[in-house]
Amino acid sequence: MSYGLDNSQGATEIGLSSLGCLSTEGRPRCPRFNKNCSVSCATKCMIKAMTDFPEAKAEILLACIQIASGFASDTAQVISALGRFERAIQVTTF
Repeated sequence: MSYGLDNSQGATEIGLSSLGCLSTEGRPRCPRFNKNCSVSCATKCMIKAMTDFPEAKAEILLACIQIASGFASDTAQVISALGRFERAIQVTTF
């Protein structure tokens, strides 16, 4: 069950689990996942997840990029999301 951006199965799933989107078994846990999750919602979850699971920051970022690219209608929206994600990473860096 790979979500497309990673070459080996697992990194995106770890990120989505850390975000609270999926359970550890790979089942959707968040009611917004794959329905109406937005970049701002993903950014909020990203800050919490990166604070709670600092060892999985790369996987969390990968999952957020997957969410943003899935809901973006054009490249400009993905670029805007990357700026938000960069700020979220800076906030969680100690």
